[in-house]
Amino acid sequence: MVGVVGDELNEYERITFKHFPPGGVILFARNCVNLEKTKSLVAELQEISCMVSGLPLIIAVDQEGGPVMRLKAGFPEFSGASVLGVENSLDHTRATAQALAEALLTVGINCNLAPVADLYQASSRVLLDRCFGDNPELVAGHVGAFVEGLQVQKVAACVKHFPGHGTVAEDSHKLLPVSDLSRSELASHLQPFRAAIAAGVELMMAAHIKFPAIDSRTVPFSPLFLHEMARLELGFDGVLLSDDLDMAAVTDKPLAEVMVSGIMAGLDMALWGRNMRPVIDPEPVVADFCKKMRNSALDREALQSKFKRIKCLREGLRC
Repeated sequence: MVGVVGDELNEYERITFKHFPPGGVILFARNCVNLEKTKSLVAELQEISCMVSGLPLIIAVDQEGGPVMRLKAGFPEFSGASVLGVENSLDHTRATAQALAEALLTVGINCNLAPVADLYQASSRVLLDRCFGDNPELVAGHVGAFVEGLQVQKVAACVKHFPGHGTVAEDSHKLLPVSDLSRSELASHLQPFRAAIAAGVELMMAAHIKFPAIDSRTVPFSPLFLHEMARLELGFDGVLLSDDLDMAAVTDKPLAEVMVSGIMAGLDMALWGRNMRPVIDPEPVVADFCKKMRNSALDREALQSKFKRIKCLREGLRC
């Protein structure tokens, strides 16, 4: 899943997406200056995708409501998680998510990188007004309702940030957060993710967090978190997506190498938002990623399982 640099495709992006078709595109505020241009951008992306791959793209956006809304001009406002949590009406949360999904579909967006399943903590620099609350049971209920509201409209929900950004205070856009929680202490933070999975959530986003007491590797590069915990313990069978790999938490290695490491560890999709390194031409990075994947030790069966999950998701989306 890759970002685009402007409110319309440049020629480098058109060429890259035809030669190396992505599974999804993520939109940011820079791509959503108004509804008409956003709809036009999405239409061109889908035209290229259907021509090259025969499948619709996952068109994703962080439209949580409240403080995190990429679409603003001309787009209806929706209450954020903190307001919905205080109101504590699951019916209202479900209805809000359903109305939000309907609004996203008017511009062709078929995946919302929401809900936030993290447990709120006052010291967090990234979770302010983005959480339903700090009580695991309350958050779990609203997370499940939000997933149901989005997906009843065939807009895929992506629960985040697994296994819980409420375990740390730091912002992974700026540095790598480290949590001292043990595996047993993490249990309450996993409760909302269990609720999302029970509600049939399509995607789950792996957070850039390190838990030294659990694993020496950060979550998006940890088979323990991605396979043992997400797949086996929680029973998630949807698409595992990384948080943006173009963050300060993971800028010590070449992007293509980072992407492949995540896929090898258990991710289905690597997310490159093109924020910190907004190169005009994405082809060198994408081509290098494909080359490294071909030369990787990932066996064919594992690769086919990843393709199958992504293909099933894409076939069921509205576009």
